[in-house]
Amino acid sequence: MRKSILFLPLVFSMNSYATSMEVLHWWTAAGEYESQQVLENSLLDAQIKLRNFAIVGEGGDSAIRVLQMRALSGNPPDAAQIKGPDIGEWTKVGMLEEVESIIDTSSWSKILPQAVRDTISFNGHYMAVPVNIHRVNWLWLNKKIFTELKLSPPATWDDFFDAADKIKAAGYMALAHGGTAWQDSLLFESMALSLLGPEKYKKAFVEHDQSIITSAEMIAVFEKFKRLKPYTAKGMVGKDWFQASTLLSTDKAAMQFMGDWAKGMWNASGKVAMRDYLCVDVPESAGLFSYNIDSFVLFEKHNFSNENKVQSTFAQTLLSPKFQTEFNLAKGSIPVRNDIPMDSFDKCAQKSYADFAKSELVPSFTQNLASTSHVQNIMTKIISNYFNDPNADAAKTVKRLSLALRAVN
Repeated sequence: MRKSILFLPLVFSMNSYATSMEVLHWWTAAGEYESQQVLENSLLDAQIKLRNFAIVGEGGDSAIRVLQMRALSGNPPDAAQIKGPDIGEWTKVGMLEEVESIIDTSSWSKILPQAVRDTISFNGHYMAVPVNIHRVNWLWLNKKIFTELKLSPPATWDDFFDAADKIKAAGYMALAHGGTAWQDSLLFESMALSLLGPEKYKKAFVEHDQSIITSAEMIAVFEKFKRLKPYTAKGMVGKDWFQASTLLSTDKAAMQFMGDWAKGMWNASGKVAMRDYLCVDVPESAGLFSYNIDSFVLFEKHNFSNENKVQSTFAQTLLSPKFQTEFNLAKGSIPVRNDIPMDSFDKCAQKSYADFAKSELVPSFTQNLASTSHVQNIMTKIISNYFNDPNADAAKTVKRLSLALRAVN
C-alpha cells in the first residue's frame, strides 16, 4: 500500500520539480500576504519558482484537512506549513524528510534557541525548518482612544475591566474580537496563563494533568474568562482575526488580545507601532511568553536527485539572514535565529525579541504548539461553547474538558 501511494508523486513530478516547488500554507491575510511575497521573491532569487498552495480559513485547520487528502492520495506538496506536535504525527507515518539529510544543520545548535530546536525535533532528528517566532500573549491598544480617554495600559485584570467599562461608556468597542472558536480559545489562553502561572499552565495544557484541569483555580479562570464576553461586539460570528484587528486600527475598538501576526497586518496598512497602536503584556503576565513557531516540513518524493537540491535550497533560504529579516519585518514576528540584528524592527518586535530571551517560555496550546491539532480542536470547541453560551456553567465545563482530555490521552 505504501509503495503504491508513493509512486504517484513520481509521475506527477517528472516535469515540475527542476525549477519549481509547491508549498502549502495558510498565510492569506494582509501582512501574511506580504510575507508570502518575501518567500516567493527569495526563492526566485535562488532560481526556484514558488507554486503557491495557499488555503484560507480557520487558523490553518482548512489547510491541514486539504494536506491530509493530498497526502492520502499519494500527492503531497513539496513542503507544508506544519508545526508543534503535529510534526511528530507526520513523521510517524514515514512521509517526511529528515532535514539533516538535505542540508548541513551543524550550526543550528548555535543559531537556534533551545525551545525552537525542541519544537522541530522528533526522535533526535530535525523534521522541520523553522521560520519565525510569534508571541501570542499580547494585548494591543489603540493609542488614539487611550489618549483621548486618558487611560493607562492595564497592568492587572482589575485595571483591564475598569478601562473596558470606561471605553464602553465613551461609545467605543472595548474589545475587538472575532467570531471563530480558535479566537475564543486564544482569549482564554491569555487569561489562563496569567492567572495560573507558567507551571500550572503547562501541567494543564501540555501535560493534561487532571489535578490542575479539575481544580478550583481552573473553574475561577473560566468564570473570569466569561466576564470578557460583554465587551466584545455582536455580529462578529464567523469573522476572522484580521476583521477584528481592523476594528482596532480604524479607531472603532480600543483593545485586542491577539498574536503579533496582527502587527503585520497593521504595518501593511500603514499603521506604526507606538504611534497608532501600543503593545503591552497581557494583564498580570509580565515575564511570561506564550510562543508560536511557524515551520515547514519537507515531504519525501522518491524520484530523482534534483529534488533534494530544490528542497535544500528552500531550507537554506528560510534560514538565511536576509530572508529572516525581510520575512519577519513583514509578518510581525521575530527571527527564529538568535544572531539577527533587530535595529530595523519596531519597538514591539524588539520587546518581543528581548522578552523571548529572558522570559518563562510556554508553548501556545491554541496555536498547536502544546498538543496535536486533534487535541487542540477538542479543547477549543469546549472553551468556545462555554464562552458563547450564556447559560454555561464553569464547573460543568471544566468537568467536560477533563473527560475529553482523558479520552484522548
